[in-house]
Amino acid sequence: MKASPIPQFHLYGEQESFADPGFVHIETIESRSRRNLWEISPHRHERLDQLLILRAGSVRARIDMDEQVLSGTVAIYVPAMMVHGFHFGEDVDGDVLTFSPELGRSVLPAHYPVQLFPGQALMLRLTDCQAAAIDPLIEQLRLECSGHDGGRIAAAGWIVALTLLHVERARALSGETAEASLESARQQQFRALVDTHFAAQRPVSFYAERMGLTEKTLTRMCRARFGCAPKQYLHRRLLLEAQRMLIYGSATIAEIAEELGFADPSYFTRFYRRMTGRLPSEHREGLPVH
Repeated sequence: MKASPIPQFHLYGEQESFADPGFVHIETIESRSRRNLWEISPHRHERLDQLLILRAGSVRARIDMDEQVLSGTVAIYVPAMMVHGFHFGEDVDGDVLTFSPELGRSVLPAHYPVQLFPGQALMLRLTDCQAAAIDPLIEQLRLECSGHDGGRIAAAGWIVALTLLHVERARALSGETAEASLESARQQQFRALVDTHFAAQRPVSFYAERMGLTEKTLTRMCRARFGCAPKQYLHRRLLLEAQRMLIYGSATIAEIAEELGFADPSYFTRFYRRMTGRLPSEHREGLPVH
């Protein structure tokens, strides 16, 4: 029996999904959250990143295993396939940008040193000056998305990239970590391969061959970037998906085990306990707010 999936949408509440490297959408946070009683239940987007810019109000944001309560001027970045949910205060004022990761990358020069799409979530408080630099870009993006002028997709890509650049500058000044911002092309390739194949539980040799590397070179890269051997990284990715499915999905433990490539639920239980010190059933109630 196939495990019950974590809800997956194009835009929240909309099941249609399609690949469009030029896709970009902007709307106020209020427009969608009000009709859902200010609650955006945990879900994910297969092919789209999101950036939320709050100018006022509050939000309880949950992204994978991290939950925070934020208020004031805030930027929240959610990469594709990362589970996220929000509960907004009724006084919230802000916008949510939903876009294909390829949109902004397409306008950056190949040698650009900063990776604007880091592959990890970000919840960041902005200063008034930082927000003042972003606000005009949001308004310009709104105009491009609502109009029909020539070149609007290219213009939207530049605006998205520039907006993310401002967020990256704010992150750097705040001292927040963003290890993935300096990932090499090979490191990004490895992450993408793991995200695609982790449930098949393929050996390290599979990834090394796909990347044209020896296992020794791949191990050296993983230890330098991720602080662990490739096999440990694969186990961490498998554990993350298991935690997502336990907390946000409705599948049984046996169904999750099957979905993640374990031949027997007992093998999955032993793996989970070895990785976390807990039984899978103990994670059903979720995690406390940090």
